[in-house]
Amino acid sequence: MIANKKSLLALSVASALTLSGCFSDDDNNVTITPPPEPTDPVIVAPETPDALALVVNGNVVNADFDAIKAQVTLLENGELSANTVDVNGTAVNVIDATEGDFTFTLKEGASVDSITVNVTAEGYVSKSFIVDLTLAEGESVVPAQLELVSKNAEGLADKVVEASVTDATTAEVITAKAESGKAGADVAVPANTQLLDANNNPVSGSTISLNVTAADSTSASAGAILPEGLNAAGAAEVKTPVAVTNIVMTDDAGNKIKKFSKPIEVTMAIPATTTLSSGEVVKTGDELTLTSHNEDTGVWSTETNKVTIGALNEVNGTYAGSFMTDHLTFFSAVDTFDACQSDINVTFTGDAIPANGLTVKMESSDYKASVQAKAGSTSQTVISANKASQKGIAADATARVTVKDKNGNTWFDSETEVSVCGNVNVALANPVTLVAESFAVTAVCENDNTVTTPLTGAVVKYRLENKGFESAAGTGGTYELTDLVEASSYEVRVVPRGAKFAGLGAQNFTITADGTDESAEITVACDEVTGS
Repeated sequence: MIANKKSLLALSVASALTLSGCFSDDDNNVTITPPPEPTDPVIVAPETPDALALVVNGNVVNADFDAIKAQVTLLENGELSANTVDVNGTAVNVIDATEGDFTFTLKEGASVDSITVNVTAEGYVSKSFIVDLTLAEGESVVPAQLELVSKNAEGLADKVVEASVTDATTAEVITAKAESGKAGADVAVPANTQLLDANNNPVSGSTISLNVTAADSTSASAGAILPEGLNAAGAAEVKTPVAVTNIVMTDDAGNKIKKFSKPIEVTMAIPATTTLSSGEVVKTGDELTLTSHNEDTGVWSTETNKVTIGALNEVNGTYAGSFMTDHLTFFSAVDTFDACQSDINVTFTGDAIPANGLTVKMESSDYKASVQAKAGSTSQTVISANKASQKGIAADATARVTVKDKNGNTWFDSETEVSVCGNVNVALANPVTLVAESFAVTAVCENDNTVTTPLTGAVVKYRLENKGFESAAGTGGTYELTDLVEASSYEVRVVPRGAKFAGLGAQNFTITADGTDESAEITVACDEVTGS
């Protein structure tokens, strides 16, 4: 059709030439310029940006490192972050991680060293994590694998009670008691108590739900559910939990009940074998410091009320530690010990650390620390002396040390607790066969599939089955998929960036890990321009 139009136009021009005397005006000698020859539209490949300087690759997982559906809230200084954006620059601070993964970066010009990430998931104990955003030279990805503990885990007790209220006021005492072995806590809300939200407004509805979760403070579950941030970096002493409980109360619309018109009583089980910083074993009449963590702000506070040690339960071998409060949150009775003042180093022997690194986990009843061991390391400081106190590690701390890859495969397990303030020796044994492949991604114009361009600057992630995503580094539109378990099927997720890809969303592909390089195409509507 375009060629036919050209022929007709050329004929018209020829006729004009004949009639006008070869474009010369006999009267005034003015030369007439012919019209330009028309050209076809040209399809222009879309522009693709450079890679982001910083990307947080987050995964919410369970104890088996399986990805779990969760809601993620990004906080700074006790408030929703105003500096976090998605990979295309849109402000974001609350993320529905429907497949367990989330990704964010910082807005242009923002200077932020860390972000508090609050994570909630049905059937799991909510927890706040502090994600360090500082990068070593040459790095651009911050891996954040955030592990939640199931409410059914060993060392935990969980109880849910429902009750009726009238005009947000209790007609009778409401009680809930969670108890399993040495894990225990109970709550008593007096009759004629008005139930309020965080802004002191009465809640709605006629039914409330009271959920009490407690941990045996001699088990690793206590340290695992403890929200991060109880202790500060560089502190000379650390607060160590003696008892912990998480109490969540909601109305029938799901709104949290945070405050009460009169004090309520909370009791936590404290093992009778607990040795305090004084060197003495806990006993009736002792008082402990009470701390609380507000999951809506990610901030820990020291309460004015004390935890009073009451009677001994000889059956369970625990004391009742009680206190009064007018609000609900995560509570911990703590004692104070000298902090570890040394770097925590790990010396690796055996098999080499793979390209994506390994996760070193240190777990005890006092704390849980997960840190990344870098590829090729034979000795590494996994926690600096300055950060040891922030992790809650005391000078005489011990922990069970395990080393796992992102799929949950165990490369090392100390099995028992070992001293961690100083050096830890780890002999690695690789339990799987790993291969690597490249993944070339090309943008193809839907209005002319002969026009293509390498898809640079995309965020590319990949994962095995339902595990957490790894981040793939790339140049020139080709991304490296490393540490693939041989013969396994992988999901590859590509999030294009750039104006032309706005609204396109994540593109998913499937590959088989066989060491053969792969490729994929993403179709996009391209601009049409007229050439000269």
